[in-house]
Amino acid sequence: MTANSKYLDPFSINDFPEDKTIVPNSLKLKGDDEPKFPMCFTDIAYNSSNPNLKLDILMPPVYVPETGINDQRKFPLLLWIQGSAFAKQEIGLHIPHLVEFARKGYVIAAIGYQGTEAGGVFPSTIRDTNCAIDFLLEHAEQYHINVKQLFLWGESSGAYTAIMTAITQNDSFFFTGKAKQRHFNGVIDFYGPTAMQELDLAPSIQEHRSRNSWVGAYFNHQQINQNSSLIKLADPRNHLKKKLAPFLIFHGTMDMIVPFQQSILLKEKLDEFGIKNQFVTVEGSNHGTDAFWSPKAQEIVLNFLKDNIVKEDKL
Repeated sequence: MTANSKYLDPFSINDFPEDKTIVPNSLKLKGDDEPKFPMCFTDIAYNSSNPNLKLDILMPPVYVPETGINDQRKFPLLLWIQGSAFAKQEIGLHIPHLVEFARKGYVIAAIGYQGTEAGGVFPSTIRDTNCAIDFLLEHAEQYHINVKQLFLWGESSGAYTAIMTAITQNDSFFFTGKAKQRHFNGVIDFYGPTAMQELDLAPSIQEHRSRNSWVGAYFNHQQINQNSSLIKLADPRNHLKKKLAPFLIFHGTMDMIVPFQQSILLKEKLDEFGIKNQFVTVEGSNHGTDAFWSPKAQEIVLNFLKDNIVKEDKL
């Protein structure tokens, strides 16, 4: 660059000058560039063997990407698994609801699994979730994740997947590769099925036994047989053991898809094993309604998360 050039060399972040030009009749706002809103990263492929498997990430307000200014804090990871009757998910469906949790200091990862229409059958949703967790832990620095603070949360079939993921760690059947030994801080279950072979023992607007039902599709389009060894393997009650992470269960008393009784079955078994749990009865509410995202419901979830974050000096 010549001595007479009017071009400027780049400034550093620390010595960048403020432009003091006065613009006539302009409105003025006091600028505050401190990050305040979560950032959303979408369509992240987490499985190199199946690039169609994606996840979305909501990250607490930590940096301004245009400048590279970056807060180095780490946050608990809240793994959200969207319900879909085990078919392809709309993994961003509840991102608007989850923004508040990101603002409160949680990294949210909304995980997509292979749906039954694409050949996903039990235990594919659990295997996919474990694969997604591997990816997230490997990229913990990039996404500001505290790898020692992990929570699982899902709704409906996603809640079932979250539960099974939490309680089958160390079981290679539920992994595409070698089994892991991960510990979760807590599991949040929004109206998930427990004993799918018993769904039709309570009122519903669907049937769940035929090969073409959403349950039958998840078991490779097989008629549901209560005595099947595969069905027994898929029942979370058969994998529970002492010293598991605590559970928070929400279920509506007017659930027309997954009967309220399904969560009672789970709670009874959790109590039998001495596993800490809290049950929230949502009176008069159906499956997947906004009642589960009310301010009071969010407060209960946030308190559960706060109560089960392990203090850093105990890690």
